[in-house]
Amino acid sequence: MAPARRRKRREDISVSIGPFRHFADYAACVEIQREVWRFDDIDIVPAPLLIAMEHAGGANLGAFSALGEMIGFVCSMPGYAGGELHQHSHMLAVRTAYRNFEVGFKLKLAQRKEALRRKIGLITWTFDPMQPLNAYFNLGKLGAWTRVYEEDFYGETTSTLHHGVPTDRFLVRWELSGRRVAERLAQGQPRHDLRKELKKFPVITKLEILSPGIAGCSAARLGLSEPQLLCEIPYNLPEIKKRNVGVALEWQGKLRQVFRSYFKKGYVATDFWVAEDEGHLRSFYFLEKNPR
Repeated sequence: MAPARRRKRREDISVSIGPFRHFADYAACVEIQREVWRFDDIDIVPAPLLIAMEHAGGANLGAFSALGEMIGFVCSMPGYAGGELHQHSHMLAVRTAYRNFEVGFKLKLAQRKEALRRKIGLITWTFDPMQPLNAYFNLGKLGAWTRVYEEDFYGETTSTLHHGVPTDRFLVRWELSGRRVAERLAQGQPRHDLRKELKKFPVITKLEILSPGIAGCSAARLGLSEPQLLCEIPYNLPEIKKRNVGVALEWQGKLRQVFRSYFKKGYVATDFWVAEDEGHLRSFYFLEKNPR
């Protein structure tokens, strides 16, 4: 009888992070884009453009396995907005087989280190507000924050992941030398006791169960004025998007309404919480009014 295969742990994966080494790495980056986002060629960032972006001041960093195979990458370009020089991180992707091994986190740490080496203190990027795991990674784990909600930012793409839903995005700021970023990177996100938190902070949105595994949203509470608020979204919202695009579009409409309203009033999304409640996971955006 063959021995059972032992599942690899995170510490079993040997990963090195560094600049792209030769043209084959740019070609591998193109293939990873196809695998992760399932784009047609028209939406792929081609190798010559990646090379040009790097030559113009961007930074392309790869994650490489012990065998030297590129298993992920992060790509940024120079940016200038509001009188501020920064790097704009356009893409981060990890091959499916290497998910959940902290590869993306290691890439962001290397990107931060490279930006600081260049004396750049800010990195920006976009992410989908309807992706709880991305929200947890960006706001909760890395310590980025946002006060900008862009509707249909990329327009229609060929990716099957979008499932007919407009490409709304948050534009986040990662202040590389900030105290909160340093604390999150060193200590991780604190645990949250939902029973206490839900008594302490008003909740803008309330889930309504429509069918097994499908939650809609009640009317959003747009008149709240407390200094700190919570906005709940279903933890399985990406699965809802696959199963019922109509409910997903309703959620997107609610989120547009919520963040347009509260960002205009001076609130900032500074964190994202995931906590267990009666055997299932719940997820919340944490908003603060004029936190800085």
